Amino acid sequence: MNQVKFLIVFIALLLTSPSLKSQTSRGKSENYFGLQIKTILPNRLVGDQTFVLNENDFETTITPLVGHSYGGVVRIGLTKLLAVETGINYIRRNYRVSYNLKNIDLRSKDEVGYVSYDIPINMLVYIKLSKHIYMNVGIGISTNFNASNISSEINPQGTHLFKIEGGRFDYFDFNTNANLGFEFRTLNNGIFYLGMSGRVPFSPTFEVASAYRNGTYKTVTKGTVEGSAFSLSLKYFL
Repeated sequence: MNQVKFLIVFIALLLTSPSLKSQTSRGKSENYFGLQIKTILPNRLVGDQTFVLNENDFETTITPLVGHSYGGVVRIGLTKLLAVETGINYIRRNYRVSYNLKNIDLRSKDEVGYVSYDIPINMLVYIKLSKHIYMNVGIGISTNFNASNISSEINPQGTHLFKIEGGRFDYFDFNTNANLGFEFRTLNNGIFYLGMSGRVPFSPTFEVASAYRNGTYKTVTKGTVEGSAFSLSLKYFL
């Protein structure tokens, strides 16, 4: 219930954000409302890694694919060089599932994905590089609402059934965020931002189960999806 109240408060903040833009606080700080688009990229340093599930001769390989995210952003200035940034984002994560039944060398592939909504709270520090160009570094936490589970099956050659299912551990989970980017501030046309970000959950997001069935024969193998992510971000502030 506390997480639901938290979600309602920040949606209300987004809806009232245009009024924030007209306000200023000490040190000539300003408030902005903007939009952002993220491309979620597989990465060996930050993000889910390819992993393999094995059970007897049945092998399942789960590989992260490119995903995407978009949403609204509210930036609240504290001073000229400090700000708090929040908002709400739609996130789509995608994975390739490769099946291999080794004893008969039967292979098949499928693609699955899941949807979540992210509400971050990040503290930003600006570093002025020139009159119009700033670098900013951010760190914070986020609440993530896992809106969907995973379920997909394929039936190659009509008799061999491969199935993947994923169940969220909780509707809500929490993550650590880190951001690094550069922004170009114009006088009359807003702020353009390009950067990168990482997100690491405090606990795994999904439990997955992969199954093979042929008639009365069935084998199942299980694992977990951590939910870490690395992304490139493009933002525009009014």
